[in-house]
Amino acid sequence: MINIIFIFIFLIGLLYGSFTGRADAVVEVLLSSPKNALVLFADIYALLIFWGGILEVCKKSGMLAIMTNYISYVIHPLFKNLDRKSEAMQYICLNFVANMLSMGSAATPFGLKAMKELDELNGHSKTASNEMITFLLINTSGLCLIPTILISLRKQYGSQNPVGIIPYIIIVSSITTFVSIFLDGLVRKFGKH
Repeated sequence: MINIIFIFIFLIGLLYGSFTGRADAVVEVLLSSPKNALVLFADIYALLIFWGGILEVCKKSGMLAIMTNYISYVIHPLFKNLDRKSEAMQYICLNFVANMLSMGSAATPFGLKAMKELDELNGHSKTASNEMITFLLINTSGLCLIPTILISLRKQYGSQNPVGIIPYIIIVSSITTFVSIFLDGLVRKFGKH
């Protein structure tokens, strides 16, 4: 469905450019877009490789275990039915660390492994457990401390202060995370089970 929408938008742009006498601008955009997309992809991919390397160094040095240990103290009250030292909890903590550093590609495997562990603990039921729902809500709310990809994009497109968004990202992502946790608690308490 989304492909049809993009094709429709593309055709409208082509027709509009042709009828308004700006076909040269449309052709210029068509020819420069792939190059710009490739440069953008290379920049973001290099950033993900860098943070993936940092994550691997932290893992090998034992620093990641220390970080996840401290994070598990903070988030364990949200996952009361899980053992704090369980594999599911460790993957949840790794996912949070990767998301807080805006490493979506690194966070995804941890999130999938966490969900697999939670599903096993849930007995492969067709109904999601409270822990699965809470993890999904918090993961989707996007708590981020260092928005590396946004900073990279802003720098690439000539922003005078690419890191100026950090306080706003922290505020907004904190609000969405707290609202998610609050609503999750309300639904658990007052919702139909």
